[in-house]
Amino acid sequence: MSITDDTLFRDLLTKPGGVVFADMVLYPHSHQKTLTRIEVIMPPSGNHQPWQERWFIEHENGETTAYLVKLIPDAPDGKSGTTFTVQRDSTAAKKDTQ
Repeated sequence: MSITDDTLFRDLLTKPGGVVFADMVLYPHSHQKTLTRIEVIMPPSGNHQPWQERWFIEHENGETTAYLVKLIPDAPDGKSGTTFTVQRDSTAAKKDTQ
């Protein structure tokens, strides 16, 4: 379960730079993508502290790719918005095979 609100969750899925965008860049020939789970790695511990989540996308061939999502509040009050970054998380694949 993500710690994001509905608007940020939708942005993470649909906006350029989001999880689906990153997955389309890495897997342009995959036409079926399913968000299978989200792990909260670092819950919010105060203003301007980055949050981290790991999002897992499964493709039609059964291959799952993990993405590390970092969420950074834009303002000290934590109410004005959140900047996010998304990158492939190669450490998750190593953990799944151990």
